[in-house]
Amino acid sequence: MKTVCYDIISFNRKKLALKKCPHCHADLNTRHVDPSEASQEFFQQASRPVVSTHAITCPDCGWWAVRELRLDNELYYPPVEEFIVMDASGIDADKPGFHTAAEQSDPAPWELVLTDKAYWSNCEVMSSRDAVELFGSAQMLLPKISEISGTDVFNRITSLAPVLFPILVIILIGLIGIYL
Repeated sequence: MKTVCYDIISFNRKKLALKKCPHCHADLNTRHVDPSEASQEFFQQASRPVVSTHAITCPDCGWWAVRELRLDNELYYPPVEEFIVMDASGIDADKPGFHTAAEQSDPAPWELVLTDKAYWSNCEVMSSRDAVELFGSAQMLLPKISEISGTDVFNRITSLAPVLFPILVIILIGLIGIYL
């Protein structure tokens, strides 16, 4: 079994969802699974840990991935970690994503990833190009500028008036002092 582990925390400001298989473009199945051994160790060390683990599988070609989010709500060290360990066996094959029936047998190959911490070590940082190929174009989680109205701007300025007024008075006094 050939796998690759990516650290995808640099993409945490985007909506990254695995919906289509990167090999055959079939719809993927996603389900919650028990955390990996690496996350169980993190869970024991963190003060207020949160761990979310998902298995993602392709029903057509057998491609799979395990995605895991870890965070500590109290210590913020590390603030957030997000990893994806995925099947890389189709990369070198003549037909990418093609898996034999033996490779799809029980136990599922991704179950080995959950029980062995070695799969989670030596993670690579995923390039933007690879992220687009895997997740598609991602939507940034930023407010839409077009939704801001003149009323919103006026309300924001009036809420800052108690702070801005004394500063403007000081600047005015300074300007008067310079010209006198």
